[in-house]
Amino acid sequence: MPTKPVDPRATSPVPIKYAGMWVVWASDHSQILAHSEGIQELWKIAQDRRIPDPIFEKVPRSDARFVGTR
Repeated sequence: MPTKPVDPRATSPVPIKYAGMWVVWASDHSQILAHSEGIQELWKIAQDRRIPDPIFEKVPRSDARFVGTR
């Protein structure tokens, strides 16, 4: 497993077509390699494709909003 954190400033926005789904990123967070509605199915896809050091992410639904204050 990779041990260095992913810099969110160095990543691209996730396309809207993946809203509400799970995606697996390449280990350098440069591209989405697969997607699925469930993490178990996506884990199997990553194993079957032998994706090295996959990064899994749940993409928020397109109608979800995150608000924060200081």
